[in-house]
Amino acid sequence: MIAGSLFSGVLLAFPCLVTVGIYIGLNAQSIFNSGFKGSYGVPTDLSNRTIVETNRYCQKAFGITPSPGQYTFNPNQWGLSASDASSLCMNITTDNRVSDSSRAASSFSATWQYPPGPETMPVHAFPNVKLVDNSSIPVTLSEFSGLNIDVKWSYNGGNAASNSTDQSSLRTAGLNANVAVDMFLAADKTKSGSTTDAQHEVMVWLGRWGVSTQPIGYPLGSKDAFAIDGVRFDLYTGSNSFGQKVWTWVAAKNATTFAGDVGPLITRLSNKGGPATSDYLGYVGFGTEAYNSAANVTFYVPQLSLKVSKKS
Repeated sequence: MIAGSLFSGVLLAFPCLVTVGIYIGLNAQSIFNSGFKGSYGVPTDLSNRTIVETNRYCQKAFGITPSPGQYTFNPNQWGLSASDASSLCMNITTDNRVSDSSRAASSFSATWQYPPGPETMPVHAFPNVKLVDNSSIPVTLSEFSGLNIDVKWSYNGGNAASNSTDQSSLRTAGLNANVAVDMFLAADKTKSGSTTDAQHEVMVWLGRWGVSTQPIGYPLGSKDAFAIDGVRFDLYTGSNSFGQKVWTWVAAKNATTFAGDVGPLITRLSNKGGPATSDYLGYVGFGTEAYNSAANVTFYVPQLSLKVSKKS
């Protein structure tokens, strides 16, 4: 397995950022242009202005940074051939009543469908939200004190976002995918923010489906185990095609609601050949690696907050 998040760096090739109020991306396949409805509330209109609005983005890769600007969203369809059309649309819902100081990300969903890819590149996309916080990252692990994640998510067959996961619909669709926190680290401060130049990638899988969805190093077995928020995580490790060391913590059971500090999953790697205390954590994101599905499936994140803390 090649971690699709390695290519979330495609975002760097699309530097133009837009507010969500601009409606973009109507050139998707027809399956996404008809009957595509998320379970979002009716927009509230006060004083003739929209308070809550949802917009759709179907580009292969695009940086979207809604106000207050602490997160950048990206459909990030990197694993497509030149002849492939977009098979994913990302919906982002914003509420302009949210305080600029809020740590909450806008709610979002991604509906997609892809055929199986080659064994050497099974991931088609990593629709994700990336933390943008220059005050906290990059940070050396010697100064790092924690990464708090508060998230609720769901996965379902079909086009509609739902607050709960329907496993039977995912079995019918033949879903192969994961839900993951993605991080990159390097000895060089600048390289730590690059998904291709960083020395280490650390992933925390909160969910996975399908026999194709395996972390790098899975055949070699678990190298460690640790529990956070009542969830046991097993560690798998190996190298990818970029020569990066990939460290993947996989939840023993899908955690559709998770609130906890995953910092120990990063710092405990230093005595296993992982990132040193002098290395920088420079990239933090959350999304789903989309492998393949025979029918439309929808990943929905109604609640997400990411916070990197430093030692005082």
